[in-house]
Amino acid sequence: MTKKRSRDLLCIAMVFFWASEYCHAPYFTPYLEGLGFASTLIGIMTGVYGFTQIFARIPIGIITDAFSCYKKTILFGTVATTLSSFFLMLATSAWAIITCRVVAGLAASTWLAFTVLYNAYYRDDESVTAMTNVNAFSNGGKLLAFFLGILTASVWGYKIPLLCSFLTGCVSIFAVLLLEPVKIKHESFSFSHVVSVIKTPSIIAASLLAVMMQFYMQGTVFSFTSGRAAAAGTSSFMIGIISLSFTLIQVITAPYIGKKLLRRISARTALFGGFMLLAAAALIIGLSGEGLLLAAANILAGIGNLIINGLLMAKVVSSVSEEKRSTAMGFYQAVYGIGMSLGPVAVGSIVSSSGYEAAYFAVATMMGVTAVAAWALLRRFR
Repeated sequence: MTKKRSRDLLCIAMVFFWASEYCHAPYFTPYLEGLGFASTLIGIMTGVYGFTQIFARIPIGIITDAFSCYKKTILFGTVATTLSSFFLMLATSAWAIITCRVVAGLAASTWLAFTVLYNAYYRDDESVTAMTNVNAFSNGGKLLAFFLGILTASVWGYKIPLLCSFLTGCVSIFAVLLLEPVKIKHESFSFSHVVSVIKTPSIIAASLLAVMMQFYMQGTVFSFTSGRAAAAGTSSFMIGIISLSFTLIQVITAPYIGKKLLRRISARTALFGGFMLLAAAALIIGLSGEGLLLAAANILAGIGNLIINGLLMAKVVSSVSEEKRSTAMGFYQAVYGIGMSLGPVAVGSIVSSSGYEAAYFAVATMMGVTAVAAWALLRRFR
């Protein structure tokens, strides 16, 4: 099998892996409400997915590095997401559903192996291009999930997207079974190995910046921006367009940004610009809840997210030797889980106490400050 064909199979696996994780996501809460669960319990059922990842990513990264088992880790992830959705179709008890969500969280935690293996198909000086592509495949999978979910849920109900998650997961498993991964160097596990990774200043800096990136995404794009639109009387169809715009723009612009834009400007300038785009998006949403403006703001946020995520992931994989990259990526993704958890809580608290305008102005200020901090950090950790 040629290197290009194996890489293409990994691309297919990535797209369908995220489709499997997300086909049912927008409909999971109403599905659980239909089963009669209380809101508090539903919150636990949905939240355990992210909570699992905070604790699972670093151990999975260490194990993957120590045994150089990238394909096996990826295969475990695809099987886990497929089984999770299959048993969710059958589950009716709270504990069964929580168990399935933990398994889905473990599946998402294997994403680090996808990214490291994909990066191995490129030269070291092409890491930014590789990581930008990875983000595009991730968003492509979520975009596929969006269309499959909306087509099936509107016709056959909320349970069918779970079937879509299962079927897309099967495609991902099949693609992984066929690929022949490139060999990546590895070394035996040692605590000094782990400590050396998590003490690397550039990885710490990238992880902290990623916390703020995820704070924005989870606190606005994936939660309260839709609420802002609904409060302004935006139609359900337009709310769907607003949500879609964030993902679609990343799929469209990834080739240009990864292969051209980020090669022409410095990482400092690009990272500063990325966070300023998030700040501008938050400011627009704070000023108006009009549908087209919110879609425009999400387009800006999507471009900013693509730039930031691609650069930070490239910084992580280029900061350590090949045999330590899964550990580094596991640390990076575990740390940014803090932002995933804090974002909705913090933004929701401000919305409750002071309204949407105050919340989004606060987020805009935070992203502006982060842009300046990113400029300073990248100057120190080149």
